[in-house]
Amino acid sequence: MKKLLPLAAIIAMAPTLALATADNLYGSGGVHTEYFETKAEAMAEVNRIVDELSSKPSHELAFVLRTPSKSLDRNSIEIYDKDVSYKTKLDESGSTMYQGTVNVEYRYSRYN
Repeated sequence: MKKLLPLAAIIAMAPTLALATADNLYGSGGVHTEYFETKAEAMAEVNRIVDELSSKPSHELAFVLRTPSKSLDRNSIEIYDKDVSYKTKLDESGSTMYQGTVNVEYRYSRYN
């Protein structure tokens, strides 16, 4: 009888466990720097951001990257690609300004 009780409990919970599924989703987002006077300054800031993103644990990435706030498994976020680039614009005086950009592609899970 003692052996059947745990088995009966597992069977009773099976429908509930079947409904709690997780979707594996892919997302992309970007992080931008301020505008700098030189390309070297912008790229140095981008590289600092890349190092910071690489060192953050999954549950902290949920606050930096665009992820759904509801039903998110905060420990499932995994960055799998980073692309570093820069944009230019002219300021009022006609000088070229540089803005660094980090485009990130990532995976995460969400509960249904």
